[in-house]
Amino acid sequence: MISKKRRWCFLIILLGVLFMAFHVLFMKTPTIEAQGTKEKKFTSIQVKKGDSLWSIAKEHMGDEYDTVDDYIDEVCETNHIYDRQITDGMYLVIPYYTVRR
Repeated sequence: MISKKRRWCFLIILLGVLFMAFHVLFMKTPTIEAQGTKEKKFTSIQVKKGDSLWSIAKEHMGDEYDTVDDYIDEVCETNHIYDRQITDGMYLVIPYYTVRR
């Protein structure tokens, strides 16, 4: 037969394990919330004389992109530009990020 002291020890350990499992499964963690603080949006701009994909990227991209080329690739893909050429008066849909509220 199990002694009273061992039963209490087992019960305390079991409650501790259940508490940790509940915490891991059902509680939000700060890491998850931090990842969701920025929201990707799109806007339209008109290309002006002298604009290039590089200058547009430098003006509009945030730190969400590793390189300027990554941003330019997304702009080109979004606008179906396959030769990386833009012209004056052309409209481009470009991504940007805002803080989610």
